Amino acid sequence: MIEKRHPWPKNDPHLQAVSEVLLDLSLDIENMGATLCTDPDFVEKHVQQLQLIDLIAQKQRSLATLLRADCPKSAVSNICLDDLRAQMKELVAGGGRWEQI
Repeated sequence: MIEKRHPWPKNDPHLQAVSEVLLDLSLDIENMGATLCTDPDFVEKHVQQLQLIDLIAQKQRSLATLLRADCPKSAVSNICLDDLRAQMKELVAGGGRWEQI
C-alpha cells in the first residue's frame, strides 16, 4: 500500500529558516555545554544539567531534520530519540497544545 504524502512545503523558505535557526541554536548550546565542562567542579555539581544541555541540542537537530524532510510522517518515525519520537507522535495525533498558550 502506498502511503499518501502529506502536503509538506519542503521548499518553504520559512521552514528552511526555522531549520537553520534550530541547527545554529543546537551548536550554540553544545558549545556552551562544552565550555562548562572545562570546569571539573562545575561538572561534578551539575552533571544532570549538562546532560540536559546535550539532549536539548540533539532534539533541536532532530526537529531541524524533520522540517526539511520530504515526508514528515516518515521523518518522525526515524527520530533516534525515543522520547522525542513519542512526543511528536502524540502531539500530531492530539493536535498539539497551542490552545493552552
